[in-house]
Amino acid sequence: MVQLERENTVKSVKFDRNLATLEAGPMRPKKFAQRESGSRFRFRSSDGRDIAPEEWLGMWAALYPRKYNSEHDKLIAIREPLSATHFVRIGKWKDSAETESKWKPNVASVAYPIWMQAASELPRCPDESRVADFLQDWSERKYTDRFTSREVQKQFGLSRATTLLYFISGQRFPIFDSRVVRAMKRLLNSSVPNDVRWYIDSFRPLFREIAGLCGTENVRMVDKALFSYGDRNLEFPD
Repeated sequence: MVQLERENTVKSVKFDRNLATLEAGPMRPKKFAQRESGSRFRFRSSDGRDIAPEEWLGMWAALYPRKYNSEHDKLIAIREPLSATHFVRIGKWKDSAETESKWKPNVASVAYPIWMQAASELPRCPDESRVADFLQDWSERKYTDRFTSREVQKQFGLSRATTLLYFISGQRFPIFDSRVVRAMKRLLNSSVPNDVRWYIDSFRPLFREIAGLCGTENVRMVDKALFSYGDRNLEFPD
């Protein structure tokens, strides 16, 4: 994944009514998310101050790298059925393969063979009862990077599998990558399993709860805030 440079500027973000919104679960009333309030989450600024959920959302979503926005928005605007070309574009976006020299087999951090399987199979969004099977299947798919002196067997992984599901579901299933795992650890002040069962049983409801506390139905804004919150090396301990 691309290493991001630390930014010191915090900008305000306006609500965009054209972006996808949460479909399931009641919205929770707005309230301060400090631990004294009884919330399970602790929302903090970059210097460790406890802040209101709405402020946390605007602050951290604003720090999301703009370079990822354009292709994401173009891809999310496409409605099913997705073509092989679209799955290739999803793979390039996820694995930051911005040039053709990176989009090929045997490139570290690029799961080219499995993305090409997706381009061949053209997966559709599974029924709710089949989501776990879908994620288990795709996350466990293996491929081998072959270099001059060695071979390295790798897995597609849950991060990529949820990214695939995110796009084919029209954002109904949020992305769950290493940054989001770290963000959830910071918000919950507890360990977070990086597995399919926790994603389905815990992360999805928690994602909706965070959105409710922040007073938004803007899925993408919550996704951006989690990305940034988990990406930064902060002044306070995890």
